[in-house]
Amino acid sequence: MQITEQHIRTYERDGTVRIPGAFRDWVKPLRESVLAVIEGQRAGRIKPEDAACVFQNPLNIIEQFGGGAMALGIVPYHAGFERWLDNSPAAEMAATIMRSDKVRFWVDATFLKEENQAAEGTPWHNDTCTWPFWGKQMTILWIALTDVGPDDGPLITVRGTHEGDGRYYSTFFPQDQEPLPGYKPWQELMDQAESPDAEIQTWTLQAGDCLFMHPTTIHGSAPRSADSGTPRLAFSTRWLGDDVVWKPDPLTVPMAPQLVDHPGMTYNAPPPDEVIPPQWPRA
Repeated sequence: MQITEQHIRTYERDGTVRIPGAFRDWVKPLRESVLAVIEGQRAGRIKPEDAACVFQNPLNIIEQFGGGAMALGIVPYHAGFERWLDNSPAAEMAATIMRSDKVRFWVDATFLKEENQAAEGTPWHNDTCTWPFWGKQMTILWIALTDVGPDDGPLITVRGTHEGDGRYYSTFFPQDQEPLPGYKPWQELMDQAESPDAEIQTWTLQAGDCLFMHPTTIHGSAPRSADSGTPRLAFSTRWLGDDVVWKPDPLTVPMAPQLVDHPGMTYNAPPPDEVIPPQWPRA
């Protein structure tokens, strides 16, 4: 487990920190698991009922997203991910970076960039805007499963934009919903990202390197112009710490009915262990 006090302080100051080589031994099995699910879904071999967890949303692969595809919710569809959750340092690292005594794995998102001719990047945004959980002890673990050079659509972040609750009226959702109290105009997020004083960080990584990024950090990805013939692949997971509570509203992403309707999911309270079990400390 490679998290140091300096990593934690960098994360708390900047909103993002790089941990070199943390998952080097897991690149091959994770890559095989990711591609097995994506290729299986594309071929029609994977069905919603194949999921190992009923509390997560069904697998969703969004094609033509940022010069490739974004796959949401692949973890419940392959046993390789359960082995990774149980045996890798991911959970302990997430708890440590957040200074949390307990950590829960929530959901995942995989980014496969297959195009090689100046494909479009991912626009500026942050993830908190659409999360039905609130709290400061939330983090995103972003693992490079291939080398990510400057032309491979690297993740880009705006340093220090993780302060505050980070709730903006996201353009990713229908715009006919009346803005809710606590949500700031999306233009305020864009103004931060496009300010002449914005400190833009571009994350070039080797396979097995990882980033921890606070979900309120403004980020996107650069366009991919590499002509290597090899897709760029990154696997990210979302983690919940001690202070996180369940607070969905009409502007947050809809979740599985089994989760929303579970009697233990109480508004403004932590999720119950039987629904989203602690991944660290180990059971």
